[in-house]
Amino acid sequence: MKITFYFVRHGQTLFNVKGRMQGVCDSPLSDNGVNQAFKAKEALQDIKFDRVFISPSGRCKQTANIILSDRDNNYEVIEDLKEFNFGKFEGSRSTSHMDEIRTCFSNSDFTSVNGENKEMAYMRINHAMRQIRQSCKDKDKVLIVSHGFYERLLMNHLMGFDSKQYDEECAKNGKEAFPNCGIMVFEYDCPQYKLITKPTKPEEFTYEEEKKHLHFYYVRHGETLFNVYSRMQGFIDSPLTNNGIQQAHNTKEALKDIHFDAIYTSPLNRALYTANIIASYQNVKPIECDGLKEVFVGDFEGVVTNGWQKEIHDHHYTGWQDVGGESVEDVKYRILTTLDDIVKNSKDGDNILLVSHGNYYCNVLRTLFNIDRDELFENARKEGRQAMPNGGVCRFDYHEDHYELVHLMKEVKESQ
Repeated sequence: MKITFYFVRHGQTLFNVKGRMQGVCDSPLSDNGVNQAFKAKEALQDIKFDRVFISPSGRCKQTANIILSDRDNNYEVIEDLKEFNFGKFEGSRSTSHMDEIRTCFSNSDFTSVNGENKEMAYMRINHAMRQIRQSCKDKDKVLIVSHGFYERLLMNHLMGFDSKQYDEECAKNGKEAFPNCGIMVFEYDCPQYKLITKPTKPEEFTYEEEKKHLHFYYVRHGETLFNVYSRMQGFIDSPLTNNGIQQAHNTKEALKDIHFDAIYTSPLNRALYTANIIASYQNVKPIECDGLKEVFVGDFEGVVTNGWQKEIHDHHYTGWQDVGGESVEDVKYRILTTLDDIVKNSKDGDNILLVSHGNYYCNVLRTLFNIDRDELFENARKEGRQAMPNGGVCRFDYHEDHYELVHLMKEVKESQ
């Protein structure tokens, strides 16, 4: 199992400003601390977190709420992510009892003042990280919002990091060792932890986009009533025929040995029905995605194609904007932004099922692979096959930063 962790220290607090010791006691974020949390939010905006875990302290909850605003994530509070216990020095100015405090910090041992020592903290760290690992899946990205001294001990304990040497390096370079809202990245690759990025101020943090290789399976919905009657069918809908339902079941059978990490479907009922049939073999619920809807053909919605073949052919190339529908550029933008979002929300190696429509499929081929529609249909005719059969499956991959076609849409035959 491999997990990537993004560890964020809370924003600056009232006690940070006043120079008071703050472990298990708490104080609210200062105005600057709130600003730091917003900077952390911006720095992390392109990273999709699968899980979020935080310390129970109010300053961490306040920081996490800012970072997670505009996200769907909910955080989980873990008691053992709370800060080190400084005993009777909690709330004291760091300039008071200086010799005693310096000695305690030097040994990471505050048991002489009813606080913790590093061994006690290490036990909490082990318990917290075990609890987190047990609730995560392979390749998960995890956000942790916790504390500065806890972070120091975590780096030392899990990664063998020499924090004293690190302090000296930071002092020499005029840098803060554990800045408020600083972002540290580390990985767990069973059974070891590895430091990726030392604690970095959010405004200085850079995220290198993960290299991904994803496998897309594009399925056209089963045959519909309007397919049988040769009526144009974009945003309007018609139900699957009995044959269309059987086609969806054939596709389900053909794909049953492939584990899909995500299933995205057009919200139109003909696609959603198809997706739900295929998903019945999968432990994945289809996600309705407006970006996968069929091309909107405006005034041609519901028109019988036989009497308008030339006009329809020309509109496939020039767009439907002059009849109240979508332009070619509208559809291209919809395809690219939809796929970008799916790629962003996927993990390396994922298998992804897309259930959508015929004309949309042709536009995907044109947008991603520069395949001409007329050539697509002519080559299929010469080979004695359908260019975009109902229930058919197309395969393409996303590799690092581009798409690669594996095969055009193939008809799925009924299982024997």
